Amino acid sequence: MTRCGRCGEDVEEAVYVDYMGRWLCRDCFIEFYEKKLRNTILKYGMFGSRDSIGVAVSGGKDSMAMLMALSRTFPDLGIKAIHINLGIGDYSRDSEEAVRRLCDRLGVEAIIYDLKEREGFTLPDLMETSYRRRICGACGIIRRYLLNRIAWENGLRILATGHTLDDVVELLFELYLNGRIEEIVRVKPVLEGGDKLVKRVKPLIELTDQENKYYADFMETPYSRLECPLVRGSRMLRRKELISRIEEKIPGFRHTFYKSHVKRFLPKLESLVERPKLRACKVCGMPTIGDVCSYCKLSSRVLEVIGK
Repeated sequence: MTRCGRCGEDVEEAVYVDYMGRWLCRDCFIEFYEKKLRNTILKYGMFGSRDSIGVAVSGGKDSMAMLMALSRTFPDLGIKAIHINLGIGDYSRDSEEAVRRLCDRLGVEAIIYDLKEREGFTLPDLMETSYRRRICGACGIIRRYLLNRIAWENGLRILATGHTLDDVVELLFELYLNGRIEEIVRVKPVLEGGDKLVKRVKPLIELTDQENKYYADFMETPYSRLECPLVRGSRMLRRKELISRIEEKIPGFRHTFYKSHVKRFLPKLESLVERPKLRACKVCGMPTIGDVCSYCKLSSRVLEVIGK
């Protein structure tokens, strides 16, 4: 038996929140998680309780926990879940099935976008191109572009993504290490939209991967437990492992690092970096900083290689 650090009850089912240094029972943890999610959304002015938003769901624990919590915490929110099937064998099939099951349970409309059917290629097809050396980066290009376009075409002007505190700290760790200031200033809880560019928000930005797993499991949320076979051995995973080891030595490191970025560094860096001017891509018409957007360059290359 473990005593809950919030309600004081002795329970058999409890989880340890390391940066708080407290055990929480199932009910107290669910309340804690949903309150933290709600407070994050309100603090950064992500959206109103009656807005219509797109929720990007990969099928993994983080985005599925977010969809579950949003539907419970903001019952009047107009939600459409957006899922992109990347064509990665069993991983993508399992992820899509999980998304369909959760959306059916919640009564949420699911927009399923099949990359092979709609664009003519799959993510594994990129392994035949020069993108194979940075497959995770290429996946990011595809997802960012398509999620924005799908949301825009469906009349949604706000898109919630499942980026967690772990994701953001890992990204910032790399960007600060390499001095990529233009990209650092874009790592924030809210990115405002514009012409054909939807507002992007990160409701999970102050929640950890572990907290999302606890919540998803406590709520019996369907999610895929398969790991993307293309991500194995990636630098991103190695950086996350390193940050986890730092967290063991310095509890609360991720929260401190993130808060220092948002409160201290970001305001100063934003005053130094001029926001890039966007123009319409000559191929697809979506916003880009160059003549042709990164997605059109990527898709053109892969379709050429696979002979489409």
